Amino acid sequence: MMLSPKNTKYCLESDFIINLLDGEVNAVQFYEGVKNSLLAITAVTSVTLFEILRGREQNQSKIQKFDELRRKLEVLPFGEKEAEEASRIEIALHQRGFTIEPDDLFIGATAKTNEAILVSNDSDYNRIDGLQLKNY
Repeated sequence: MMLSPKNTKYCLESDFIINLLDGEVNAVQFYEGVKNSLLAITAVTSVTLFEILRGREQNQSKIQKFDELRRKLEVLPFGEKEAEEASRIEIALHQRGFTIEPDDLFIGATAKTNEAILVSNDSDYNRIDGLQLKNY
């Protein structure tokens, strides 16, 4: 019996999505490489969705691009497991003398809890033990 390979889940962070919508070459190339892969799932956290929706420029072209992108993404919720993980991460960071923005903490905890690779260039995420990261 042949086992099917496990899908890789990429969780797209807010800055990545903004760079993608702006046509930033590295973001576009990364997304083009994974968006149609049979073994990749692209997702955003519910916190990322909030960040994008609240800060979305009133540029009709970007609004349309984001709406099209959003239909292709799974949204990972911030629930009880994610809150517990965020708490553990924050305690560990404080013990090492670090802090992290609450939104980044929630995004990192959500990606980690859902075993997703977080796509970001934000170095703050490097402080979260066990979080899988992919720079673009």
